[in-house]
Amino acid sequence: MSGCRTNLLKKFLTRTGKKQKCSFVLFKLRIDIIPIHKLNVFTMPIDLSHLLDKKDLKKQPIELRKICEQIFCKGKGLRSQLVSMVGSFIHFNQKEQLFLSRIVEYIHNSSLLHDDFIDHSRVRRSQKTAWLEFSPAQAVLAGDYLLAKVNIYLAQEGNTVLIRKTAEVICQLAEGEFLQRELISFRDKNLKKRNKVSELKTASLFQWCLQAPFIYKNRKERALHLILDRIGFCMGLLFQRSDDLMDFSVRNKDKKPYLADIRQKQFNSFACFLLQGSSIHKEEQLKQARSISTVSRLFPDFKDKVQAFDQINIKIIEKTKQDLNQLKPFLKKQEQALIPGLQEWVDYVYWRKQQ
Repeated sequence: MSGCRTNLLKKFLTRTGKKQKCSFVLFKLRIDIIPIHKLNVFTMPIDLSHLLDKKDLKKQPIELRKICEQIFCKGKGLRSQLVSMVGSFIHFNQKEQLFLSRIVEYIHNSSLLHDDFIDHSRVRRSQKTAWLEFSPAQAVLAGDYLLAKVNIYLAQEGNTVLIRKTAEVICQLAEGEFLQRELISFRDKNLKKRNKVSELKTASLFQWCLQAPFIYKNRKERALHLILDRIGFCMGLLFQRSDDLMDFSVRNKDKKPYLADIRQKQFNSFACFLLQGSSIHKEEQLKQARSISTVSRLFPDFKDKVQAFDQINIKIIEKTKQDLNQLKPFLKKQEQALIPGLQEWVDYVYWRKQQ
């Protein structure tokens, strides 16, 4: 049997009548045989509540418990699944997988609680956002609590390199939010600045997901982490650009509200691309657009623009897969299946489906 056999926690959201229940099934998977799309990464929401530290939460105020339970009830769990998958290939046990999965989801969901209030978003995962359901102060404090717990968990482990890496990511998330504020009111349609926001707010956590398992196992070769850093950056950029396309109702399987960025007076990466070479008049019209049909009338070549944008990102996908092959010298023979596993993830983060 392959050395890549491992335990993965596969979560299913089940419904019984009007009451929603979350159940978990532990499967033995041959990861080098079973492709990542079988893990339902993008096909359904999963329950994340097993990542909550319930023993600690019981001691906390009831409103804090409710906010944490609400935001962890369902989601893609994309980052926790990614870090868990990487860990599984380098022989993490279930406890170690749970540890890093909890860390990354605490950070991610903290940022969602903060961002939803900052952006005045009204819906998150088909539910009223926490700042509306409870209060702005309670939502922000719940986000602070999650970040504080991350520091406690990492301090208990005592891995100073991982502590520093995590602190850098949290700092990048804050920097990215500040930079994004500078782009509000359509102040800039510079794609480079938009890419920098994506690097800080999105790619930083993908980089953490790839690097943290190796750091945890004290595999700290500089060349290895430079490669992982490049791969994580590209995965985050592709993921954000895919989200930006969904904002224009392109491959919007998540049924996210369209033109949300325009409504928040921001040009996302695809809007910046769409406006290249356009007149000031057309730019002003896009700012006022509130329907996809309006955008289509403004840009009769809209489908061609999507294809051209895809071609740019296909080149990034191909380059990222080449970078993945550079991991071979740093992986043991039984760990080599990590490379094709991550290659599927690279496709997924952009196309949101099996290629």
